[in-house]
Amino acid sequence: MKLQQLLQRYPFDDLMPVVADMFPGTGKYRTALQLGYNILMGMKPVASKKNIRYRIMPDPNSDASFMGAEDAAFDTTWEVCLGKEVVKEKGVDLTDIELAANCLVNICLIGRHPKAFDEAYRMLIKE
Repeated sequence: MKLQQLLQRYPFDDLMPVVADMFPGTGKYRTALQLGYNILMGMKPVASKKNIRYRIMPDPNSDASFMGAEDAAFDTTWEVCLGKEVVKEKGVDLTDIELAANCLVNICLIGRHPKAFDEAYRMLIKE
């Protein structure tokens, strides 16, 4: 499923509690993330042959592993991110709403955002 389709399945008010569960302490960024979501919902996706691939990844700081996607998958414009296919590899047990929430946070933090998101982005990274 394309990222735009995945995000469109869930209103922001359904995504935010999942974001807060996945990333403790992010509740204080609700306003910035909601603005990002609203901007994304108004954008036209650009077709991309690249994927946002969720897989089991080793934690570089320990012997543990986690489920996630490479940051590089989000290091492009928001329109291109929206046009990418979201793929789960074998062993990844994230639900669709968890994928959508994780993608939203990653796009807002890593993606090349539009100028309309500049102030909200500064709020997200100020810590």
